[in-house]
Formats: sequence, C-alpha cells, structure tokens
Amino acid sequence: MIDLSLNEVETLSAKAARGAGFSWGLAEDIGRAARRIAVEDDNWGMAMLSLAENAQSLTAPDPARAARWRKGEADKPAQTPLCPIRTAALLLDAPLPASALPLTIIGVGLPVWLDAMLRRSAMRVARPAGLAKRADVVIEHRAEIEQPATGRRGAIDEQTLAALSSCAARTYVPESERSRMRGAGGGRVDDE
Repeated sequence: MIDLSLNEVETLSAKAARGAGFSWGLAEDIGRAARRIAVEDDNWGMAMLSLAENAQSLTAPDPARAARWRKGEADKPAQTPLCPIRTAALLLDAPLPASALPLTIIGVGLPVWLDAMLRRSAMRVARPAGLAKRADVVIEHRAEIEQPATGRRGAIDEQTLAALSSCAARTYVPESERSRMRGAGGGRVDDE
C-alpha cells in the first residue's frame, strides 16, 4: 500500500475524473469528494477507479425527473444508473425545497459519490450504500453541516494507483517538436 497525502488524493482524483470525461468543474468537485472518502475509508482508490471506469455509462438526471423531485413527487426508475456526480451538482446548485425532503432517488450509480458530494451541504444520504454499484437512496435534511476532517492520509494499492494515473494521463498534451521549440518541457536544463 502507498500512502498519499490528502492533497495528492484530491489532485489525482480530479485529473482521473477529467480523463474519464467529466468537465474540469465537476472533476474538481470529484477531487474534493475523493478527499472526503479517503478521510473516512481506505477504499477511496477503488471508489475513484470505479467512477472513472463507469463514467460513460452513468446518465445525468433529465429536467422532467428533476422537476418531479422539486415537487416532492415519487421518483421513477430509469434504464441506466443515475450519475451521482451530476445528481449531486444539480441538488447543490438548486437545493430542493424543505417540503420535498426526504426524497427517494431510484437507481443511483455508485451512491458513495452522491454521499461524499453532499457531505458539506444541508442535505445528506440517509443510509450510505458504501461501494454498491447501484442503489436507491434517500436524501434528507441535515441538521448540522459537517466540518472537514483532517490529519489522515489516503492509502491505495499500486495497481489501483497505476490505473488512476493512466486515466489522469489522458489530460496531458502530447509532446511535439513544435511545442518544444516554443519552450514547453524542461529540455536538458530546467532551472526556472
């Protein structure tokens, strides 16, 4: 096992999320959520790898579904798992009225991410589902907003680290002679 600082957990996760196809804004949110998972759970690396590998198969909540949530109406199941990141972003950007809570959301993919994203908000997942691939979740009002935990490192095995680093490498610009001529890279001596 390799111990990473929480900053390294956040940075690697953000890059891996971007490499998996998330926008930079969502990737940064994912990095912060990965940090929260790492503080409480040694499986943050597997959670991140699972998100990166399944990102393309998760769907964002459609406007009609979000409108039903706002009205407090019952959720309807969908064919594909609901993206926990885009769902959390929707809930955080436009919080549900108190009358809509508690809200049961059906078929959330990788619900550990929805829980981690909502942890520092006025909402929470009632019964976190751990590393489940798909689950129904209940969103309820949180009495107190949690303060960020500190003082821990994120353990990850070498194979998972290599897989996440490979995903993060998709964000790198390929080298070219033209970019080197313009000063990219360190060249022989990098003393700046």
